Amino acid sequence: MQVKVCDILLSGADVIVFSAHPTLISGSGVSGVVHRAAGPELEKVAKALGPISPGKAVMTPAFNLPAKYIIHAVCPRYIHGTQDEERLLGSAYASALSLAVNATNIESIAFVFMGIGVYRWPKELAAKIAVQELRKSAIDTTILCVHDKSVSLDIFN
Repeated sequence: MQVKVCDILLSGADVIVFSAHPTLISGSGVSGVVHRAAGPELEKVAKALGPISPGKAVMTPAFNLPAKYIIHAVCPRYIHGTQDEERLLGSAYASALSLAVNATNIESIAFVFMGIGVYRWPKELAAKIAVQELRKSAIDTTILCVHDKSVSLDIFN
């Protein structure tokens, strides 16, 4: 597993994973960026797959993106810091990995650092969960893309 400061759209990965709204429609932040870059076909296909629960993920074609697939993972909102919330955030990563490993011709996967935006996860706790789950990846190249310049890469050690 690699942690990089990078734009997930430029990661070069076969699969990109981002934190999606449960309805799978375009949202703000990374979701909106991914949807705009992929084109209007993405929302049509994704919307038909939703809604999905926190901790779950679905996969769609990448359309206009330089990737093969997009995985839409739904994170839980951080409210009380319960073990159930932590389990669901871990499940969002695990669900995405499970989908990708079963796709054809996949050698690389890139994740955004999920949960730290509108879902309000403390960065240190979200990093611990991300690393714990991504270390289990069976995909040749697994990248965690950190785009927020306020995140120190030291929290991933």
